[in-house]
Amino acid sequence: MTGSPHPSHGVSYPVTALFMAAVFLLGAAFIASYVGGLHAPHPHRVPVAVVGPPDTADRVGAALNRRGRAFDTRPYPTMQAAQRAIRHRDVYGAYVPQQGLLLVTTAFGPEVAGLLRGSFSQVAAASGQNLSERDVAPADAGDPDGLVPFYLVIGWIVSAYLVAAIVGLYRGMAAVTPRDAVVRLLAFAVYSAAAGAAGTLIVETGYGYLSGRPWLLTGIGALCVFAVAVATAAAESLLGIIGTALAIVVFVVLGNPSAGGPRPPEMLPGFWRDVGPWLPNWAGTEAVRNTVYFGGHDLTRPLIVLGCYAAAGIALVLLLAGRSNPVMRFPRG
Repeated sequence: MTGSPHPSHGVSYPVTALFMAAVFLLGAAFIASYVGGLHAPHPHRVPVAVVGPPDTADRVGAALNRRGRAFDTRPYPTMQAAQRAIRHRDVYGAYVPQQGLLLVTTAFGPEVAGLLRGSFSQVAAASGQNLSERDVAPADAGDPDGLVPFYLVIGWIVSAYLVAAIVGLYRGMAAVTPRDAVVRLLAFAVYSAAAGAAGTLIVETGYGYLSGRPWLLTGIGALCVFAVAVATAAAESLLGIIGTALAIVVFVVLGNPSAGGPRPPEMLPGFWRDVGPWLPNWAGTEAVRNTVYFGGHDLTRPLIVLGCYAAAGIALVLLLAGRSNPVMRFPRG
């Protein structure tokens, strides 16, 4: 009779129990973060242009903010200047008091436009006007909720930390030599370019959404995937399998609710509003949205965030090559 009736030795039972407890906590954190961040949207200083002198903007702002600082009204001299501010991502909308006209953008989905519509209709009514509306940056016909950029970036980020996790599991959490580290980084670069192109091809050619700037979109996708992959690899090089869990916490538990996908940061609770702009999820979503809906304006901050994750990941993967870490060794039994 061949084979052993006993299971092969792995890590000890206490370590297995510890991992199970960690997964339990990860699931609880997932629920807490998604529910806490997305269940009750409330505006907080949403920037809005008001066409007219500063005292007009102050008067409109006072009328809007009687129950808190929901809006940040900013004066602009002309309607053209206000439209330019919307397209440059300085404000979410604009109000022209003389005409009772509201300029909105549905590229963020119906929620922000609906918030502005409901709030400014009361301001217009108080002046004896019926509010009219113009969409300055409309969403794609196939993206009425403005969520395709968010879903595209989720796909890129999931594939990024998964490929880093697979390399870590089957080739070792840390590179054995500096040469091995360079090979891994080159492999991540090739994978990232392919993933960026595939995402763009699926969205643009497959579904006909977000068309117009395929090369820039591919580049953003490649940078997003590479940044998350090397950051995950760096965490694994430093902490082993715990680094994989850390990547999931950062890029899934915290990153997705704070990314500005279902609703912009100004509609999120304080913690998620503050942490989002420092994570690749927000940076990728912002970069894609600004590319396809706002003419490529305001890409500097998102690209800097992604670039910092990529640079830090590269540096740590190279520095930690060949170094053993007791965190990666567990008692067996």
